[in-house]
Amino acid sequence: MKTKLLLFTTIFILGLFVNIRAQDKKTAKAKLTEATIFFQGAELTHTASYTLLKGENEIYIEDLSPSIDKNSLKIKVTNGAIISASEFSVDYLADKTKNAFSKKLDDSIKYYQKKLNQIETDIKITENLIGLLQKGTEKNVSGSEKGLGIDELVKTMDYYKIKSGELQSIQTTDNKKKTDYEEAIERLESQQELESTKNNKTSGVLKLNLTSPIAGAANFIISYYTTAASWTPYYDINIASTDKPIKIQAKSKVRQTTGLDWEKVKLTLSTSTPSSGKIAPLFKAWFLDYNKPTPRPMQSSPLLSLSGKMAGVAVQNSYSYDEKREQTPAIAIRGVSSMNNNAVPLYIVDGNAVDAEYIASLDQSMIKDISVLKDASATAMYGSQASNGVVVVTTKSMDDYISQSENELNMVYNIDLPYSIPGNGKEQNIDLHTKETSAEYKYYCAPKLDGETYLLAEISDWEKLNLLSGKANITYDGTYVGESLIDARSTQKKLALTLGTDKRVSVKREKLQDFSSTRFLGNDTKQVFSYRLTVRNNQNKPIQMTLKDQYPISTNKNIEVELISKDTTPWTANIEELGVVTWEEKIEAGETKTYQISYSVKYPKGSNINL
Repeated sequence: MKTKLLLFTTIFILGLFVNIRAQDKKTAKAKLTEATIFFQGAELTHTASYTLLKGENEIYIEDLSPSIDKNSLKIKVTNGAIISASEFSVDYLADKTKNAFSKKLDDSIKYYQKKLNQIETDIKITENLIGLLQKGTEKNVSGSEKGLGIDELVKTMDYYKIKSGELQSIQTTDNKKKTDYEEAIERLESQQELESTKNNKTSGVLKLNLTSPIAGAANFIISYYTTAASWTPYYDINIASTDKPIKIQAKSKVRQTTGLDWEKVKLTLSTSTPSSGKIAPLFKAWFLDYNKPTPRPMQSSPLLSLSGKMAGVAVQNSYSYDEKREQTPAIAIRGVSSMNNNAVPLYIVDGNAVDAEYIASLDQSMIKDISVLKDASATAMYGSQASNGVVVVTTKSMDDYISQSENELNMVYNIDLPYSIPGNGKEQNIDLHTKETSAEYKYYCAPKLDGETYLLAEISDWEKLNLLSGKANITYDGTYVGESLIDARSTQKKLALTLGTDKRVSVKREKLQDFSSTRFLGNDTKQVFSYRLTVRNNQNKPIQMTLKDQYPISTNKNIEVELISKDTTPWTANIEELGVVTWEEKIEAGETKTYQISYSVKYPKGSNINL
């Protein structure tokens, strides 16, 4: 008995000691005042104040983000105090006090629960009354020895009908109220659960040991870098009509999961790369040379990038054309197929199986990575359908498009109004600025690839707009026409925006049989192809038209291709390495113009080529 009493006394005294020590803990609440957000990461600045004693002090500054880079921590204190030591930690037992909104939710749930209990009681009473009424009526009708007369029976039935109807009406109304109360409670409890997750947060705590020369109030400024925030630029481009300037509204999507709800914080959006370390940067040699870009064939398949770069993969030099006349090079994975057995590998793009036509339609600039699987590794992952090997393609995400480079401008957007951004990671849209610029509008069609005519807006000197890489939502004449991508690193002189198709400008491409022929010259075959392109402007105003067509390019010395100038309409441009002919002309309202392209192909007799 004495042992138990001694143990109880010891525990009580120890708990009392811990409680007293906790009460002696000197704490200050940090207030987030500024946030500089980078494409990846943010620098947060807090303020706090505390009354220091003269001499040694130990204080704990709470309500910091738990996800900070400790190497980036900077602390400034007034009052001449000197910080001798600092230690950052995460408090997982922070006070989870409910906010005013959570308390309102609790009160509302209690209110509706009380109403629900009352209505359930009323429903039970009504059910009992209906039962008693039915039993009483039955007893009254059948219990009389002489039986009821006609008049009394009619009165009894009428009474039952009226009273039963009243009770059932009350019951229906009460059941409806019960359903409404239950739904209200369910909604409130869902919101309550969401609020509880907000309250269930950890807190960053900064312990400071400092020496103050005098007693008095001291102000602290604490800043640090965290990776738990980011922003992405995007644009809303509005074109009211072709005779008005283009409005480009720059916006941003800001998100943060720092463990704090940012309340009325001064925001700065920066495009620079933050430096969270404390080591000064050093220069490395900057080697300069000519850029050596490789021309990309029109509509070429990204599979060409595998040629000569990946062991065990062979890409056929000559192309085959599908029904849309798009180039689809044959690919063979050594060890599982050959160029002659028509074995086709499985194509996977971002985890989804696709066909060769889809692969051919991908823009090379969209490809982030291409890899090849074969043998057991292929079938183990994708089953028997991968017996001929697998070509795995990964496309770029938005983060790949907006990666920082030294060629982009370092820009800072200071947001004048304080912003509140919750720490739930949801995107918050912030307007940056709106600019107006002029554009040149023209119509574009390449009928060999697509019979539709597209309206394009071309912006000159677009680099003066200081645009960043990002998505652009385009609205033309009050209608959303699609999404484009602005690449701030582009070296093109003009920024081209596609505004959609226009049925009022028709383009037709047809083969001219009278100008096309096949002849045999000794051991060779010579074919001549001629096509007529007809453009009609059905609008009531003139337009500027860009029309393109294509002739093949030989990759074999035994195959000769010649563009027949005398039978081809004089062109504005001829890109010989692509085999693309361009005509740019003004077409008046209601006018029809025709263009012609002719070329010959000479190859050894009996050869099968992809014409």
